[in-house]
Amino acid sequence: MNNTTDTAGGFLGSNNISGLGYGIGVSVGILLLITTITLTSYFCTRTQAPTAPAATRRNAPSFLEPQHSVIHVGLDEATILSYPKLRYSEAQIQKSDSTSTCCSICLRDYKNTDMLRQLPDCGHLFHIKCIDPWLRLNPSCPLCRTSPMPTPLSTPLAEVVPLARRRD
Repeated sequence: MNNTTDTAGGFLGSNNISGLGYGIGVSVGILLLITTITLTSYFCTRTQAPTAPAATRRNAPSFLEPQHSVIHVGLDEATILSYPKLRYSEAQIQKSDSTSTCCSICLRDYKNTDMLRQLPDCGHLFHIKCIDPWLRLNPSCPLCRTSPMPTPLSTPLAEVVPLARRRD
């Protein structure tokens, strides 16, 4: 009678936990860990929507309202109009070997009667109807990124010190 009570104890009727039981336990543990990390990262990184109603925000003091500043990085109209313009036929005569045959913004071939604008620093040519809107939004050449005017935004290449000027 004592023999039957000793063998019936333990996990699922046995005194030893098999490798299958450990495997299931480790698998469940890993799944719980992954789920916990995923949920924690989701709740920590999601953006919060404003909870105050619009009427409350209008009556809030000005120091509580977010301050937005707009940085105008394009060129003004007077600067754009000061850049030289010429016909494509004139540009071919002036720079016969280095003049491109198409506008790199719209990718259309130039015609002899097309009016082009020449950027002062780099000398690249573009259709007026293509480059003027570009320059209103961006202060640099679309091909070489040379900026005719200093920009308030720092660029990675502006901060690089040439090796010839570097003093160790």
